[in-house]
Amino acid sequence: MKIDLHVHSVLSDGTDTPEAIVDKAQSLGIKCLSITDHDCIKANATAKEYAESKGIQYINGVELSTFSTQEIHILGYAFDENDAMLLEKLDYFENKRKERAGLILDRLYSLGIKIDRDALPTDSASVGRLHIAKLMVSAGYVSSIPEAFDKYLGANGKAYYPSKRITPIQGVELISKAGGFAVIAHPLRFVQQRKLEPLVEGLKAFGLAGVEAYYPTHDEMMSKTILSIAKRNRLIATGGTDYHGGNRNIELGSVEYRLDGYTASKLGIRQ
Repeated sequence: MKIDLHVHSVLSDGTDTPEAIVDKAQSLGIKCLSITDHDCIKANATAKEYAESKGIQYINGVELSTFSTQEIHILGYAFDENDAMLLEKLDYFENKRKERAGLILDRLYSLGIKIDRDALPTDSASVGRLHIAKLMVSAGYVSSIPEAFDKYLGANGKAYYPSKRITPIQGVELISKAGGFAVIAHPLRFVQQRKLEPLVEGLKAFGLAGVEAYYPTHDEMMSKTILSIAKRNRLIATGGTDYHGGNRNIELGSVEYRLDGYTASKLGIRQ
């Protein structure tokens, strides 16, 4: 069964509407889908109803951007969309992202780069550096998005402004307390750094439920390594493309996700 549990819409940093994603999923034969926008769950209500009308199983999703000694993304699935604490924190994230974008634009302005604030997307809850970089390219200040990050928006860039993130523990707890399943996203670098198992062990006590085993950068050996860690720790194993529409060269549903019975039972996926 074709499944994609890691997808981004225009409501964060993708280019497709939730409805367009569902239509594309149907055309590609995807049977189970989750839109996991960055720090935003606004796509879920629309996408769930529309997907189910098309015969596609839908799982509520989100991707939280957390930070400890490095950036760690936490995927969340099957949570209560009306959980008060979750909604409060997501609203906080949205406001902080907009505040940060404004501060970056101020720094760019001081460098002679004048970007119209009104040109930033109003429908995205995850306004950020990618949106600014695209505007810099279209205005001719830089020739590419990588150049924008290298010179201005990256950690060593002239207009960089640090973000305010919650910790991985807080992210896992937020999803878990909302009745959902918290999953470590795209863990390749943690395996390479030999940090995935300590990270899993540290977060399990706070409600960690899974790891993302299938991902565009994971070869078969990497997926097997992550699956073995999941099995030893009694965690679910998720997978997806991290589809961003035109913002990333990866097709929806193109990652082969071998759903296991344990994960299916936990997430309520009908096989």
